[in-house]
Amino acid sequence: KVLLNNIFFAQGEYYLRNSSFAELDRLVKMMKEYPDVEIVIEGHTDSQGNANLNLQLSYDRVNEVKKYLVSKGIAKNRIETKGWGGQKPIASNSKEETRKLNRRVEFTITKK
Repeated sequence: KVLLNNIFFAQGEYYLRNSSFAELDRLVKMMKEYPDVEIVIEGHTDSQGNANLNLQLSYDRVNEVKKYLVSKGIAKNRIETKGWGGQKPIASNSKEETRKLNRRVEFTITKK
């Protein structure tokens, strides 16, 4: 079983942090080793700000991740994307220490 770790983002940003590349490269390696694998990338934000802007930001985040994976040779049709905005928090949005955990992209293997 492969555990795919979330990657995280600065508030209001969708660019990939340097800390994200090791996890993304691990995902690329796994997808090259198992060419039938398909994934869903789901983008999330914290609850700060406008809900519509957060929804767009969550899509910007997953599209940035998808663009990186495709640039490393992964076929676009193996990657599904979803954006949730602030609808699915995994931590409290009341404090910055926990709110930052909600600014994430999650990976799920959908086809093995």
